[in-house]
Amino acid sequence: MSGASPRATASPPVAAFDFDGTLLAGDTLLILHHLVRSPLGQLIDGLLLLPALLLWKSGQRSTAWFKQVVLQRLLTPAMQQRTPEERTALLERSLANALWRQLRPAALARLEWHRQQGHRLVIVSASPRCLLQPIAQRLGVELIATETSDPCSNAPIQLHSANCKGPEKIHRLQAWLNHEPLSHTELHAYGDSRGDRELLQSAAHPHWRSFSAGSRPYPPAPGLQRWLAPLAFLLLLSALAGLLQLDPATQSSLIHGLRQLPAWMPAILAVLALSYAGRYLRFRLLLSAERIGRPSRREAWMWFEGFALTATPGKLGELSRVQQLRQQLGYPRQPLLHAFLAERLCDAAAVVVWLALLVPGQLLQRLGPPAPIALGISGLAVVLTLALGRWFWRQRSRWQHHLPSGRLARACLPASGLSLGIWGLEAMILWLLVQAISPNAAFTAGQAISTYLLSGTAGMASLLPGGLGVNEAATTLLLQQAGIPVSLGLSIAILRRLCSVWLITALAALASWLRVAPISAPPP
Repeated sequence: MSGASPRATASPPVAAFDFDGTLLAGDTLLILHHLVRSPLGQLIDGLLLLPALLLWKSGQRSTAWFKQVVLQRLLTPAMQQRTPEERTALLERSLANALWRQLRPAALARLEWHRQQGHRLVIVSASPRCLLQPIAQRLGVELIATETSDPCSNAPIQLHSANCKGPEKIHRLQAWLNHEPLSHTELHAYGDSRGDRELLQSAAHPHWRSFSAGSRPYPPAPGLQRWLAPLAFLLLLSALAGLLQLDPATQSSLIHGLRQLPAWMPAILAVLALSYAGRYLRFRLLLSAERIGRPSRREAWMWFEGFALTATPGKLGELSRVQQLRQQLGYPRQPLLHAFLAERLCDAAAVVVWLALLVPGQLLQRLGPPAPIALGISGLAVVLTLALGRWFWRQRSRWQHHLPSGRLARACLPASGLSLGIWGLEAMILWLLVQAISPNAAFTAGQAISTYLLSGTAGMASLLPGGLGVNEAATTLLLQQAGIPVSLGLSIAILRRLCSVWLITALAALASWLRVAPISAPPP
């Protein structure tokens, strides 16, 4: 028998749990932030920390440096403004209770199973020990964490150890095991992020975003996610190149429109935010019908990142959300595909309902030269719809198992209602821009919705990235029929795209870049 075998059998198995995102359905520092700052204060802190965040995510500063900046911004002032008794109450009661309420029930059940098996239990976290020690004691587990100076002193908080993340988790865990090699210990490791990769790869029983009995190793690096932000920025560059090719008269009109825009931007951004909040609510409604996951900031962030490639042809970019959510959140692929298909069906139903309600009445009001064009567009839409419906009916046996059924089918009714509101809301951006740039035009909300839907359909049918050029041309043509000059109509069409799809593409690309950019410190 080798010398390693007696040691392996003598050492009890170890269950090592990451905390933020694994045991905890959230982030410790964010929860602390909510406790010590008002919503306005949180917003101000976020703006003040933005330069440090960009330095960290671009690799110019280390994770430890950024964590110290955050602690000095959040915890140091909170402690200095409190009495010694209040400081103790904040950390040992208020924060510990807030963390306890957000512990994952499945994680607690798994931790208790390990306890019943006689395994050694330890939390291995990058969060500061001063924040986690009370909750670790309440859970009855040992704690390995980032060490800091005393938070109850009046001095700015300093890190007294390396940030307990990545390889550092292995070093600290080996020290906790009296420097015994991990190969001599039966290690069960639970983690949810790239900072847990080395811990999971060193474990005999890795559990990547899973609390089931079976092992689940850390996944290989997703190629699509790595290229998400660069591809989105390429799409934005293609849109910018299109703007530079405009004739001087149109560019002048566009610049005039941009000057009018700042006063209307709060209303436009509010409409856009409400629309995407509705999209996430619809997405969550469909996932809940499939019993997948639960609402969380992490899920919402991942969901929003999928819009970085929303301008790709044929919804290929949005399909990346299915792969991304499957890899990053561990959601099953097949139910995600079903929910994605249900979303598209709800969108299609909403578009058909809006057009059926609005287009006939608008045609009756315009029995003049524009009528043949509008009739032609509507007729073509009807013919295409009937042709697609006939083809789909013939192919129904092949697609039937993909169609929504059961709970998901029942959820499609309220989801379709949300889709009606979403499409109507986003069309109001076009209406607001017309009021800003051509206030004398008699352009109704109904006209805005029909113009938005018809131009969007034309752009999607073109299979060009974001319907670039086709969408703008269709919008300009329909605005011209509403009595808006071509030069103003084209400016409105371009601004509407900049304030919706291209703005969302840019924000989603930024969100993706902030999450996947290098986080290691540069060499000294």
